[in-house]
Amino acid sequence: MPIVQHRKASVRSYPIWVGSRVFLKPLLSLWPLNRPGMAGLFLIDRMFAVGPKPHHVVREQIRLGDRPAEVIVPTGPSRRDSDTAILYLHGGAFVVGGVGTHRSIAARLSRACEVPVFSLVYRQLPAAGVGTSVSDAVSAYRELLTERGYRRVVVAGDSAGGFLAAKVVEGAAAQGLPAPAALIGYSPLLDLGLADNPDRSSRSDAYIPLSALVKLAPHFLRGPVAFTGVRRIADLDLEGFPPTIMITAQDELLEPDVIDLVENLDEAGVRAEAHSYSWQIHAFPVFGSHHRETLEAIEVSAEFAGRAIREAKSADGRANKWAG
Repeated sequence: MPIVQHRKASVRSYPIWVGSRVFLKPLLSLWPLNRPGMAGLFLIDRMFAVGPKPHHVVREQIRLGDRPAEVIVPTGPSRRDSDTAILYLHGGAFVVGGVGTHRSIAARLSRACEVPVFSLVYRQLPAAGVGTSVSDAVSAYRELLTERGYRRVVVAGDSAGGFLAAKVVEGAAAQGLPAPAALIGYSPLLDLGLADNPDRSSRSDAYIPLSALVKLAPHFLRGPVAFTGVRRIADLDLEGFPPTIMITAQDELLEPDVIDLVENLDEAGVRAEAHSYSWQIHAFPVFGSHHRETLEAIEVSAEFAGRAIREAKSADGRANKWAG
């Protein structure tokens, strides 16, 4: 079955869920989303950037696709695959987040998959709209393949970054680039028009207020790079999609789109899985906690990506054999 339900929650999950519902959700509902309010959110990433550093990895600040980025590589003896990398695109509603807030998940994926993870600082609101964010993501993906020598790239992202990861699939096809080896989404946003959907409610979501998305939506399509292509990921040609795994919190705002996409991918013959965890918050694997669901979700997604990478390598080997 492409949809896997994880209904037994750990004890640590309940206080996180309740605390998010009681304190974080009201705060996000009231936060001013004018230009000064959005601009001030960059301080969140700055605070995380000076926090505890992940262990057993080496970090380096680089430029990727003409944007700042951080590459994280696992240390110690391993079977690292020098031909494969992960491009990680952080979430934050296209307005908040960065390398600092998402360093933990990037490091965990690097260790679990034993490959470098490139975490991109793409342009976002209030300076740039979603079209610009997509352009930065596709440029980074293109550079990894055409200039940095990687034969396979997994695209991963959470929330808004999940939307960008899926748009990389679209952009790669449009530019004649190889498709990603796999796609990993943690509570991915899959419909840019979500705020316009009258049937949607965030009543059961632990901390995402739909009202905040309604306020942000008018800013999504600003420049400087025009938004092109689909606004709803399910409208893409799904037969060209890479193997896809998505992790959600049960009953969160974005879960219906994830289930719909994964079921449609499965019908199109694409290997796809969705894992729904009860009593979790939106994009819970991103947070640095060590409770069971976070570690399990990362392990599940890393195993899925690892299998996709091995299959891609085998396909490359067969192609080279025939070419020879």
